[in-house]
Amino acid sequence: ERLEAAFTDRTRLVAVAHVSNVLGCENPIRQIAAMARERGAVVVVDAAQSAPHMPIDVQESGVDFLAFSGHKLMGPMGIGVLYGRRELLEEMPPFLTGGEMIDSVTRTGAVFAPVPHKFEAGTVNAAGAWGLMEAIRYLKRVGFDEVHRRELALTTMALEGLKQIPHVHVLGSERPEEHCGILTFTIDGVHPHDVSAILDADGIAVRAGHHCAQPLFEYLKVNSAARASIYFYNTREEIEAFLKSIAGIRRKMGYGE
Repeated sequence: ERLEAAFTDRTRLVAVAHVSNVLGCENPIRQIAAMARERGAVVVVDAAQSAPHMPIDVQESGVDFLAFSGHKLMGPMGIGVLYGRRELLEEMPPFLTGGEMIDSVTRTGAVFAPVPHKFEAGTVNAAGAWGLMEAIRYLKRVGFDEVHRRELALTTMALEGLKQIPHVHVLGSERPEEHCGILTFTIDGVHPHDVSAILDADGIAVRAGHHCAQPLFEYLKVNSAARASIYFYNTREEIEAFLKSIAGIRRKMGYGE
């Protein structure tokens, strides 16, 4: 309802994360795309947090642009994917110039190559593209049903464990299936950077800070938080180690038992 009320005659672009990288909740991109299309607006979806966890059909979703990064789904860093509706891409001018993005060039003008080549100026990151392709093939062999099954079991274990630890607060839903493998949390009296440093000393990797989502944290009235990201390759033993380390953080910070 709030989104519908936010549309005006000046609305041209709707940008939305498919899955929140803080709360883990999935946004209804099909409904959002339909609302935007009724009003002549273009929809851009950030799928970095969803592409590793669920199948995405861009045609069915009705979105205009969708992007995700390779490293989130076990591919190399420094490469990603941008999908765009062909008619929109053909209308857009290139934003980079260089080799391979033109059909012909003269001293007074140029004819650009057809999409997607007109947007891929210069030397292509061939090694990164191959690595990303193999990562996607591997993920498809594992299967999203299996990814979801393992993730949900581990997320449930971690979320229930965090609920039992005093002074720990998980942001977002109480339901593990609405976290998409993401558990963002705060610990009373302990800065998230201290949380991450203590966990790091125990061999556990989390992210701490604003998570590129300061407006959301302002809305939640939280300054910053730590985030544990669970994927299908994690184990129950790793979740147990994570919970054990979390349980000892306030003691290590001098708060006592």
